[in-house]
Formats: sequence, structure tokens, C-alpha cells
Amino acid sequence: MQNEMTMEEIYPLLLEVVESGGEFRLYPRGTSMLPMLREGIDSVLLAKPLTLSPLDICLYRRENGQFVLHRLMHFDEAGDPVFCGDNQLAPEYGIKREQIIAKVTSYYRGDEHVLTDSPKYLSYLRRHCNLRYRKLYFLPRRIKGRIKRILSKQR
Repeated sequence: MQNEMTMEEIYPLLLEVVESGGEFRLYPRGTSMLPMLREGIDSVLLAKPLTLSPLDICLYRRENGQFVLHRLMHFDEAGDPVFCGDNQLAPEYGIKREQIIAKVTSYYRGDEHVLTDSPKYLSYLRRHCNLRYRKLYFLPRRIKGRIKRILSKQR
């Protein structure tokens, strides 16, 4: 029997482990980081974010208290990070550095341990985080959305 805990319950322990220099293994939920992370199958190792670079995956807490694991796309003009899930189109602005709790140092693809500097991961970044690829990858979803909007206006 698998015990599930909420992020609110895990947060104090996660913070203690990360702040002491350790790594915390987390099984993320949701679909925003597909195809890289699959709910219930894959997990990530989180550590204290000593440095932040574009394409890092970070765990942060929104103003409303929600915990989010998304990729750092770039920094805006004010120097604040801009995040987006791999399976999302819209970037998220307004997150401050103080809201970032940890960043992913490696992940488990099923039972396979993948380091964020491994050729497999770097290949994924080159392919999936490329702007042209993302536009093509999301093209069917964008077309479907436009068709739905047109049809709803005709009713």
C-alpha cells in the first residue's frame, strides 16, 4: 500500500533536507512536465538552488501556496525568473527568486537514473526546449483550440 502525502505535509522535511545540503526525492504529480516526467512513474532529486540557469527545472511556491515544478525558460528585464512546463505554451511571470525552493539535479525515468549533464538529457533539451520544436509540437493543440473557438462563436 502506497501512502501519499500532500506537498504541505512534505514541505517542512523537504526544506530541512535541502537547506542542510542534501537531496530530496520527489514523485511529481500532473502533466505539465510531459514528456519528460510521467506521474506515478518518474521521480526527481531536488537540491538547494545555489545557481540558476535557463533550462533548470525548479520547484517553487506560488503566492497562492501552490507548489509547482517547471522549467526556468529565461529571466525577465527585472531579473526575475520566467517558468514554463514542458507540456505548456504559456510562460509564467511574477515568480520571485525567494519563492524557489529547490532545483532538479537528476531524475529517475522509471528505474533508470538520469543526470542533468548526461547525453540523454542534453539531447532531450536540444530537441524539446528548442523554440521551433515547441511550436511544431504544440501546433495540433493550437489548431484544435482555434477550431473550438470558431465553432463556439457560430452557435
